[in-house]
Amino acid sequence: MKKAVAVLASMLCYIGAFLLLFRLSMGQVWLVFFFGTPLFAAAYFIPAGAFFARRLHLNRWILWLCMNGIGGLCGWVIVLIQYPTLLMNGFILLLLLPALVCAALVWAVVGLGFLCWNRRAARAASAPEPVSRTAAPARPSGTWVKKLKWFAGTGGVVLLILAAAGLYGGVRNLNTIRPADQYKDSGVHTFAPYDILPVSVKTTGPRRYRRLHPTKTVYMVYYRTTDGSGYQWRDEGGTARVLAEQLYQRGSVERRVLSIPSEDTYITVEPHLTAQQYTDGLRRRQYILLGLSGGYMLCYGVAWIVIRRKAAAEED
Repeated sequence: MKKAVAVLASMLCYIGAFLLLFRLSMGQVWLVFFFGTPLFAAAYFIPAGAFFARRLHLNRWILWLCMNGIGGLCGWVIVLIQYPTLLMNGFILLLLLPALVCAALVWAVVGLGFLCWNRRAARAASAPEPVSRTAAPARPSGTWVKKLKWFAGTGGVVLLILAAAGLYGGVRNLNTIRPADQYKDSGVHTFAPYDILPVSVKTTGPRRYRRLHPTKTVYMVYYRTTDGSGYQWRDEGGTARVLAEQLYQRGSVERRVLSIPSEDTYITVEPHLTAQQYTDGLRRRQYILLGLSGGYMLCYGVAWIVIRRKAAAEED
């Protein structure tokens, strides 16, 4: 009973920190959420795991899996219930992947520290000691521990593949960002909605699902300026028309128009952004993606070397 209460309290603590950091980071600095959640979980898990293991004989793997697995899943479900538009417009993909990479990066560092600590403790234990009359029987390691290690190793490889894809995508996207001097600021305009139309767009998701369903229908809300300048803009309202109608009923919005004279076209951005701020924001997101992906790949390589050396030392 005490073990269940300890695990449940840890999960609730994780979910509370998850929701609080998400709320604080929303629309501001997402790195607070990306790194803050796993850092809080690690800062809680290290002392709490040792305490529960000593007092309640609770296995640390169970506590870690419940906190980060079940607690993390519950946190995302609550966020999607509160903000369903994240799932409708695909923005969840821009949050989920960096969050997973940041969590893997933090826990990789914690894992490396744990491995180094264990290696140091093993060296200290291998020193000659007086022979004791009674020796404590060794605990047999259960098969579930091996399964958890296999699961962690497989997850690390999957995240490594995602990090490599993120590294490639970041480099490719950086080359497609226009310099700020290629935009011409045409001022802030008021856009009013005037129509809702279904549009077919490419489906995102697993390759098998994309092959079976290459396109999907979403409802776009179309806007045009109220000053007669002729600028237009559209915003995705989701896969259900009722969501697009809710967006339509919100009324007019303000957008800044950035013209591209070389191509005789234009884009619209948030009214507080200039061309320089807009391009800097695009580059900043790609640099963050590159940093997270490269950092995880580096930590994975270091962890692999440490594990291989430890295995070789045990064989000798």
